[in-house]
Amino acid sequence: MKKIIIIGMAIIALVLLGISYVPTLFLENDDRLIWQLSNWAWIFVSLLIAIIGVLLTVHFTKGKQIFLMIMGWFGCIVLVMACLISLYIAMVLHDEKIWSSKDYVVYSEYRGFFDFNKFVLYKRDGLIDRRMFFLGDIGFGEVKGADYSMYYDFDLIKEEVDATEFESDSVFHRTAFYRLSDGYHFEREKNDSLLEVIKH
Repeated sequence: MKKIIIIGMAIIALVLLGISYVPTLFLENDDRLIWQLSNWAWIFVSLLIAIIGVLLTVHFTKGKQIFLMIMGWFGCIVLVMACLISLYIAMVLHDEKIWSSKDYVVYSEYRGFFDFNKFVLYKRDGLIDRRMFFLGDIGFGEVKGADYSMYYDFDLIKEEVDATEFESDSVFHRTAFYRLSDGYHFEREKNDSLLEVIKH
């Protein structure tokens, strides 16, 4: 029974591993699966590999000499630690969805410890989010709310973002405009005139 459980978990882990990596072989321009399916699949793969490692260690070290038991459990601990690190990276250092609609989604994409998260617009296309362009960033602050409005007749995107400043609880609001066709960021001085344009 235990062997069947381990084999079943291994098959599920392989399927999830495929969901994590196979799309990267076929998707271009940093496109991604919807709902961050690749990231969620990797989270479950990390958990399953850790569990399978423990079960296999218990199975193969039972009744063995003390040296072999120690070596087996040492290897298991190393494997579990690697899985926990992988799990941490997948759960904590991941891209955050800050806004979505039926046709578009915006992620705050993790760029590294020493770089700002960048807002990136994706267009939904079935099971794939097609990467369009960068929108902006908020430095090292934290997004509290975001809203995007598309004005197709004027080739415009209006961005409304509330965020906290770095290491502060004070919230600031930003309104910005981008060109929908290519992501061109309009200067803030043009906000008033662009607001007038979209009102008509």
